[in-house]
Amino acid sequence: MENVTLQDLQGVFAFLALILSIGGTFYTWVASRRGDVQRRFKEGSERMDRLDGRLARAEQTIQGLPSKTDIHAIELHMERLAGSLSRMEAVMDGSSKIMARLEAIVTRHEDHLLKGDSR
Repeated sequence: MENVTLQDLQGVFAFLALILSIGGTFYTWVASRRGDVQRRFKEGSERMDRLDGRLARAEQTIQGLPSKTDIHAIELHMERLAGSLSRMEAVMDGSSKIMARLEAIVTRHEDHLLKGDSR
């Protein structure tokens, strides 16, 4: 075996220092990336939980809304009410005409009784 000189040891140690420096840099990069990925995963998970809650509330709201059948039934009832109101309007119009004739008759009777007119 050859004699190892101080200069040879310095070269080996410099090489080992370089390898350790590169290894430390690589480890730091991997560890920071892992932490970043974990942080982003946690944020994404929390966001998904919030979206899941919003979706559940939206589904409950939609389930409480009236269906197409309900709206159609309401439309039919409104049409029936419109028909009933039209009939009531016709009856009230007829009653109004009768009342006008009665008022005219009563006015004539009052005039006859007050003035003694005979027509």
